[in-house]
Amino acid sequence: MWFRRLVLFAVSAVSVACSSSTSPSCSSNCVTIQDFSFAPSTMTIKVGTRVTWTNAGPSAHTATSDGSVWDSGTLGAPSGGGYGGGTAGGTYQFTFNTAGTYGYHCKLHPPTSYPGFTGTITVTP
Repeated sequence: MWFRRLVLFAVSAVSVACSSSTSPSCSSNCVTIQDFSFAPSTMTIKVGTRVTWTNAGPSAHTATSDGSVWDSGTLGAPSGGGYGGGTAGGTYQFTFNTAGTYGYHCKLHPPTSYPGFTGTITVTP
């Protein structure tokens, strides 16, 4: 009986440890950077909306506006970390206060070398 309780306790502890997320939460208007792509690569939002980019890939990346409106700086890749989890990848948030169409790319992996590693955000009034 005690062994059964011990096993149940161990399974519960592992379940709690594994269910805790190491990545920052993003409930809406989220862009994931992974494998030299932005997902989604296009987004339409309203003025005043905040967008969050999260690096989930194995390499460092940026989210850099084509028109110098914003630059995330280098967003580090998540780390494995083994038991107890690792660290989440870097995140960046930007609030769009002006309507327009904004193209962006990764400054570390420019479109000239990585065609398709671009994104577009359309901001409506």
